[in-house]
Amino acid sequence: MKFKRRVAIFSGQLELTPLVDVVFLLLLFFLLSPNLRSSAGIKVDLPESVAATSVQSSDVVLTITDKNEVYFRDKLISPLEGFEQLRGELAKVKRAHGDETPRLIVQADKKIPYGRVIEIISIAWEEGFYTQSLATEPKER
Repeated sequence: MKFKRRVAIFSGQLELTPLVDVVFLLLLFFLLSPNLRSSAGIKVDLPESVAATSVQSSDVVLTITDKNEVYFRDKLISPLEGFEQLRGELAKVKRAHGDETPRLIVQADKKIPYGRVIEIISIAWEEGFYTQSLATEPKER
């Protein structure tokens, strides 16, 4: 017994417009996704906390690694100059933003002594960065 085919087979051309749209969206996603992480090249083991705020594009990031290296905007601050280089960099950012001083995000490795973090936060306070936040990893509830 032979059944009749109810669906006709259409052998047309493949529409390329939707395919090209998807390829461009994927390309755009992979080009922009590395920029969404701040300080992607500096490895820091942040402490965990349930409190969380979002990082804005105007925020300035200062990082302290477990090797006691200080980075400001992904630039290593020379330990030989003390904190004069850090003071200079903070002053540049303050001058560039005028009256609207950006928020300072401090990413300190959890192995760094508390006194060292406070010392660096105090330097930022002296330079006029009164709005500061400590970066943490989200804690599982």
